[in-house]
Amino acid sequence: MLHELNERNSDGYNYIAGIPKEKWTNAYDGGFRYGHMTTNLAEAINSSLKGIRNLPISAIVKATYFRLGKLFATLGKESFTLKDVGHIFHPRIQNEIQAIVVKSNGLYVLPMSRSDTIFRVSEIPRPLQGYDPTSYRVNLEDKWCDCGYFQALKSPCQHAIAACSNSRRDYKNLVDPVYFLHSVCKVYEMEFPAIGSETEWHGNQTWPTILPDPQIRRNKSGRPTSTRIHNAMDMPQRERTGQPKLCGHCRRAGHIITNCPSRRQH
Repeated sequence: MLHELNERNSDGYNYIAGIPKEKWTNAYDGGFRYGHMTTNLAEAINSSLKGIRNLPISAIVKATYFRLGKLFATLGKESFTLKDVGHIFHPRIQNEIQAIVVKSNGLYVLPMSRSDTIFRVSEIPRPLQGYDPTSYRVNLEDKWCDCGYFQALKSPCQHAIAACSNSRRDYKNLVDPVYFLHSVCKVYEMEFPAIGSETEWHGNQTWPTILPDPQIRRNKSGRPTSTRIHNAMDMPQRERTGQPKLCGHCRRAGHIITNCPSRRQH
């Protein structure tokens, strides 16, 4: 993709090449960015801040504080409850691991070391489905597999779980601590303290009160309107290439499906 970008836009390629690769790609970050600790966490915060737009700075700060306080209280209560009843992983993560365990049942494992740490895991051929079998090298000691899933997500893939079953090992010992509930509970240990009424704060207000414009506030009901600025990329392909609009029934130009001649004949 970078090679194609260099052919089409050398300035864009030079701009991206000047940014260190560990800053924008998972292949060079050393395995530090994975799971809900990075991008998914940001998406969760965005869902809590939905609707906070076109407001004064004080209103944005207040809404951010109280909404995140409620989010931490709700998710923290859920995580600590699951931990107290004896859960090791969150139910959603446990279901994903169980799905991988089911996939590992149909793999052929060949031990390649006396210490039962290196294996060759092969998939069962399925010629009727047109599926060619693939073999993978698995190193349980280094937490490594040829498929790359083990290194990227820090959780054993189906090939590693099959190797663990062959060597009588518990695959849970290979799961990164970030997925355990005790690590999740550490995220929600800090609670947002409640803030009293502003009338009880010391000092007098010396600045004017700013009210939001109700005309530019997002509607609470109905389909939300996008505020993103559209460009040529958002145009349909037929408009970019100059092709006429085709009928949805006969796929011909010059009319639409409501007044299609062939539709009237039928």
